[in-house]
Amino acid sequence: MFKLQRLEISGFKSFADYTEIVFTGSGITAVVGPNGCGKSNVADAMSWVLGEQRAKSLRGGEMKDVVFAGTKTRKPGGMAEVVLHLVRDDSVFDIEENELEDIDETLSGIDENAVDMEAVEGDQSAVGSWQWAVIGP
Repeated sequence: MFKLQRLEISGFKSFADYTEIVFTGSGITAVVGPNGCGKSNVADAMSWVLGEQRAKSLRGGEMKDVVFAGTKTRKPGGMAEVVLHLVRDDSVFDIEENELEDIDETLSGIDENAVDMEAVEGDQSAVGSWQWAVIGP
């Protein structure tokens, strides 16, 4: 397992200048600020560096929209760069044997409660009140 240590953004969307975000500790990190300050661009930068190639998923019309577009007083950027620094977190692998048995027991309990959908589809009387869950989008 890996932990996010640092994110470097340069020329990506609203990050015209080099910006470094350092994630410290093992708790929850939040990006806060007023509307329009670029909070969502941090998440978009992470998606982009992890391989997202659809401009629509990055809240743009074309891939050129991920490069800093410029302002009245500043020229547009010629490129965008995002670097994601990950570090190995070995503490995740310190699972004791009894914890694995608990996980296995929980999974087998889920398997026992599973519904055979072929049997349900064949027997219309069994569908009844929960048919909406099977037919949903």
